[in-house]
Amino acid sequence: MNRLVFLSFLLLAGCNTSGESIRGPSGATIEQAKCSGSPTACLRQASKTCNGPYQVMDSSSNAGGLVADVLPGPVTWYKMSYQCGTSDGKMPTFDFRGPEFRMPQPRTTQCNKFGNSITCNSY
Repeated sequence: MNRLVFLSFLLLAGCNTSGESIRGPSGATIEQAKCSGSPTACLRQASKTCNGPYQVMDSSSNAGGLVADVLPGPVTWYKMSYQCGTSDGKMPTFDFRGPEFRMPQPRTTQCNKFGNSITCNSY
């Protein structure tokens, strides 16, 4: 049971790489980190992958679900592209991109009586 709780925690608060490295315009490899819950996890991932300095190429955040960010949800996901090697020292901003998550509102029905007639509207 404790292992299941631990694994669930890792999935919810973890960070992973996209599994795809690409060649940037300079020919250097650009890595991707995608983390939920905290932008610090992306910084840790980049530091671990590069084992030293790295240059942040791009960063963003968006609303997503607990396990994935396919649809807007209550969890903030952080994404960062980076390149190992010399850095200019600029930190990622993780600007919010994409639709915001809005909690579904309870359905409300309002009825009005006018004479012998009752009209109800649901919204």
